[in-house]
Amino acid sequence: METLKEKVLSIIKDHKIGTMATLNGRHPYVRYMTFTNEDFTLYATTTEDSQKVYDLNENPYTHILLGYTKEDLDAPYLEITAKLSEVKDDTLKLKITNFFKDIFTSEDGDMITLQFDPVSIKLMNNGEPQELKL
Repeated sequence: METLKEKVLSIIKDHKIGTMATLNGRHPYVRYMTFTNEDFTLYATTTEDSQKVYDLNENPYTHILLGYTKEDLDAPYLEITAKLSEVKDDTLKLKITNFFKDIFTSEDGDMITLQFDPVSIKLMNNGEPQELKL
């Protein structure tokens, strides 16, 4: 039988596209994002001058949904509350940049890597919601 930790990691591994919410002033703003991960930590890339970077610099907390698909409306998904932090490991930064370089290219500005450290992760649509203790 799969543990909660294994279920959560499986969803993170298998679902790279999700939604990410930030606050733009006092108003919520949600966008689709592509993520990669190292265990429970999520990473994304964006242009340095994007609205999401501005929003996260004002309030480093975000809410991310991963796992929901139109093919299976009852599939388990994750609600992740995370905090933006700096990617300090140059080897890891290069690995993430290489993952995203074939997906995203930008002529609009410099691309930066965002690191999202989970504060809480809830498994939903799998019976009662279950929170993974981090």
